[in-house]
Amino acid sequence: MSDVLLAKANAGDAQAQFELGKQLDGNPDRQKESYKWFLAAADQGHAEAQFAVGLLLNLGDGVAKDDALAMNWFLKAARAGVADARFNAGLMFYIGEGVDKNMEQAARWFEEAAEQGHSKAQFNLGVMFANGEGIKGDSIAAAKWWTLAAMQGHPGAQSLLETVHEELSADEMRIVQESTADWYSKQGLQQES
Repeated sequence: MSDVLLAKANAGDAQAQFELGKQLDGNPDRQKESYKWFLAAADQGHAEAQFAVGLLLNLGDGVAKDDALAMNWFLKAARAGVADARFNAGLMFYIGEGVDKNMEQAARWFEEAAEQGHSKAQFNLGVMFANGEGIKGDSIAAAKWWTLAAMQGHPGAQSLLETVHEELSADEMRIVQESTADWYSKQGLQQES
């Protein structure tokens, strides 16, 4: 850790506090100190630090495990646009960890993370569409999200796609391909064939 970074963090620079937290994160002897710096940055509205605080609280890493407080931090970071926080908020709503189980909220947060390209959120959203959990059942939408996740190497999505491809008609598969291409276009990305 550099003296300059430490001086900036001590002076209240949120980015420096976050960077210092990252440098100390994962070191069992310094995990509490990492949490302290992440929290200082998070309290100033640093979205990635808010996610880091939520994660440490959710895991009980360097601090007492507190899922309700973790969810509070995940939601702050999720509202600020952090894809991992959106995924974690969706997951906590899905399983009822730190909050009451709420499938509609799980689908909402998974979709927001999925739209940002988060492969695990894409997979989970596909599952929710396939099962009609918190969202209207839609096998074409499920296939779209699984296709996007599979294209990023998500193994669960790859195996589910094999099953769904057998169930969908050629016209339905064309719709999946078009919606996948449309998603890539909206993201400004080139779809690999």
